[in-house]
Amino acid sequence: MIVLFNPRSTKPRHRRHPYSILALAAVLPEDESMIVDGNVDPDPVASMARAARKGGVDAFGFTVMPGPQLVAAVEAAKKLKNEFPRIPMIWGGYFPSLYTRAVLSAPYVDYAIRGQGEGTLVELLEAIRSGADEARLGSIKGLSWKSGEDRVSNAERIWEGPDSFPPVPFDRVRGEDYVSPTHLGQRTAAYFTSIGCPYKCNFCGVITMYGNRETFESVDRTEQALRWLVQNHGIDSVHFIDNNFFLREDHARELVDRITPLGLSWWCEARIDVGLSFSDDTWRRIAGSGCRMIFFGVESGSDENLRRMNKSLTTAQSLEMAARIRRFGIVPEFSFCLGDPGDPEKDILGTLRFIRRVKEVNPDTEIVLYFYHPTPQRNGMYGGLDGDFEFPEDLDVWCTKEWLDFQTHTDSNVPWIGRGLKELVDGFDEVQKARFPSVHDDHVAPWGRRVLRALAGWRWDMETYSGAAELALVRRLARIPRDLQEYGHFRG
Repeated sequence: MIVLFNPRSTKPRHRRHPYSILALAAVLPEDESMIVDGNVDPDPVASMARAARKGGVDAFGFTVMPGPQLVAAVEAAKKLKNEFPRIPMIWGGYFPSLYTRAVLSAPYVDYAIRGQGEGTLVELLEAIRSGADEARLGSIKGLSWKSGEDRVSNAERIWEGPDSFPPVPFDRVRGEDYVSPTHLGQRTAAYFTSIGCPYKCNFCGVITMYGNRETFESVDRTEQALRWLVQNHGIDSVHFIDNNFFLREDHARELVDRITPLGLSWWCEARIDVGLSFSDDTWRRIAGSGCRMIFFGVESGSDENLRRMNKSLTTAQSLEMAARIRRFGIVPEFSFCLGDPGDPEKDILGTLRFIRRVKEVNPDTEIVLYFYHPTPQRNGMYGGLDGDFEFPEDLDVWCTKEWLDFQTHTDSNVPWIGRGLKELVDGFDEVQKARFPSVHDDHVAPWGRRVLRALAGWRWDMETYSGAAELALVRRLARIPRDLQEYGHFRG
């Protein structure tokens, strides 16, 4: 048996189904896996240790994302390896896929699975049970492992689409743990319908994991999964976590026609150029099916920077989308990646000016700001940073505050973005959020939102963003206590 572990990554209000380990459980016989979710289990290490003491545990399998989940994974792995040194420790997920060398430098991790893990895990478990012969280990695609003092990374595994594997085994976890109120509804769940991304943005880690391809599951399978969640857990809303929910108009029309009878409100992520290619009739269907908000990666207010990012998008297209989507009552959520290494000041100032133009076109546009930070790339890091920027090769260093801030975009801690630029962005964000209250900002009392909007008006009009102590004070006084998500762009 393998113990599949999802380390804690969020607070209770924002728990979502642990799809990474559920996907792994789906390809194994039910009696050959045990699921432990650190977002639900108050003492997951104790639960895993109890299982190991009973015997029959062939391996511990961790899924690991950067940020808080990495910290929880390191802590748990150290404890388990100390008590059960002979049980192999396997890490997979986004972090091991991008930072494989750092993961295998840890004495408590034996194997790292890169990219899609289902096939690799099945073959690895077979190899472990037969004695972990090195010749056999070396034949497993997508696997990185230790051979004495050496670190070996096998050939990449060509990934497969969702329909190549069994459906999500929702009944392996308690569904009530993963349904909670959001701005979409009172009982929101998450779901994904595809794997990968077909674009070649050269600042994004998804390309490193999967290359530039995206494969969708069948519309029948999507409808069945959502219907199951509605019937068994009473969901009224869903957050689609695909990199791109729409790629083709015919697929989009069929998909939303299947969603409409379920009566769900929903959020998704999409490409601006794809959305602009859709007819008005398709957009009416999307809105009529319950779509309330769409997240778009705009990234920059500079066409020059967008070309360097290989984004295949223009600022004019983003403005066009902001205007067009407003006609259908759908809120656009525009994300910006600030701080181009070539000229961060020019990039940031230009993008902040562009955001003001977006707000003129559609004041309801939600704005999400991140500082750019490098991720490993197959063809070199964006900004020509290879050789000038190094990632830690020690997981304990990755878990320090400096590198946690880097992973969560709290503070990119990169040398080309000075404190003054960071303070400018923080001040701008404070003012624009006060002037244009977000639908996500339900932790501020209604009276506070009204006061913030009034106070921020002159600052927005005069482009005065620094020293907004009055806004911070009102926000504190009007705050409604609540557990909040501190990581990722899904904000309930």
